[in-house]
Amino acid sequence: MDISKKEKFHNDVEKLRQFMLSTQWMLLLCCFAAIFVTFKLEIVGTLVFAVIVGISLVINDDFMASLMPFLLTYMIAIKNYDSFDIFMQYIWIAIPLSLMIISHFVLYRKKYKRNMTIKGSQFKPMLLVSFAIVLGGFGFIKKEEFFALTSVYHMIALGFGMLLLYLLFYANIDVNPKYSMINMLTRIMVIAGLFASFMIISHYLININYVIDRITTHKSIYVQWRNNLSTILMICIPFAFLQANKKSYYTIVGFIYYAAILLTGSRGGLLFGGIELAMCIIMFVLYDTRRRLAYIFICACLAFAFMIFSRQFFDFFGYTFNRLLTALSDFLAGESQETRAIHCARGINDFLNHPIFGTGLGYMGNRDVFPSKEFALCWYHCEVIQIPASFGLFGIIAYVYQFIKRNILLWKKATLFNMTIFLSYISLEMMSLVNPGILAPIPYLLLITIFMVIVEKCDKGEYQEKIYIRKKKKESEE
Repeated sequence: MDISKKEKFHNDVEKLRQFMLSTQWMLLLCCFAAIFVTFKLEIVGTLVFAVIVGISLVINDDFMASLMPFLLTYMIAIKNYDSFDIFMQYIWIAIPLSLMIISHFVLYRKKYKRNMTIKGSQFKPMLLVSFAIVLGGFGFIKKEEFFALTSVYHMIALGFGMLLLYLLFYANIDVNPKYSMINMLTRIMVIAGLFASFMIISHYLININYVIDRITTHKSIYVQWRNNLSTILMICIPFAFLQANKKSYYTIVGFIYYAAILLTGSRGGLLFGGIELAMCIIMFVLYDTRRRLAYIFICACLAFAFMIFSRQFFDFFGYTFNRLLTALSDFLAGESQETRAIHCARGINDFLNHPIFGTGLGYMGNRDVFPSKEFALCWYHCEVIQIPASFGLFGIIAYVYQFIKRNILLWKKATLFNMTIFLSYISLEMMSLVNPGILAPIPYLLLITIFMVIVEKCDKGEYQEKIYIRKKKKESEE
């Protein structure tokens, strides 16, 4: 290959890489993914998009190019409830995927320099958490449960495996002089939220006859994957408000995401998504002073529309509200027979009986409460119960330390971007009070790990205007 051909090939590859970071490519991927979702081809769609993620990692030296197809892969996959046996038929695909992932970090590795920092602020807390996970159940859990494939996978993925990914991300993700990483992540998460909203709308349209029937009985339709989709939407809501920092009408997109959450019928999404939405409004009204009036005007218009259609709203969503209020009242009265409430009681007893290291992730002694699906842990469905029950006092110390370090990172440099990540992270923590949430390694813990790396890199390498939680002190007295 002569020099001119080499240059042409290099230029063509560079153009392809740039295209894979463009909004057009992301929207094209969404249209492609919509075909699989609409025509109920979720198994095929999951596999196809997993391959697209791998190809993106091979072609593009920029890790951000693979984030959009990764999110789409997960959103397609969540419709495949209890499909472990089906996916195991395609386990062979893990081999080329693993090779493509490894090749990315090999081909595009950065050369180590003497003064180069190889680990960030989250290394120590993640290391401590990794030890807490491995030691979970020490002296109690059965050998068969500890070394079960499900247990080993989750221990690695939540612990030392995620720590290794953190180090790889920290070494390979960096501020790109060709574009703003903050804007890129915001764009990806906004588009991901729009696709998630499309998923629930298309689900309603596909089942339109059933929807009409449910309207007469004032009930939203059943969506099995409601909690996972609601969690994704809650992660995306703050990014819609950050995008509104440039184009005010994106505030409406944040409300669209919450409306989609309501349509899922998720009680956790209804409650915690509502709290998150209020936090986003307060945060951006207070600190995005240039567009404060626009936010207030848009929110006032939406509030006025809600007042007009409040009766229809509560007629349709009343069933979800009633389920939520009934669950809360029964729980507070100590009379709840819901699986989550029973798991909480079991979790407290498990901690009290095994206070140092807990019962371990692989402990299956509570499957009589809810028989978990194939390749799923026996979740307590509440992070503040799961951590003490599974990892004991050691786990509490490790996870509290990690929570503090994450918040120190996000608050030490108060910018709208860092506050967006904070709101997104806290929304996931709230949802984790009623679901596995952040204790699910793919995609939630992985996403938060990536977010933390990006915050660290952007704090150092990308200009951001600070916001002031307190009023600035006058530099000189009058």
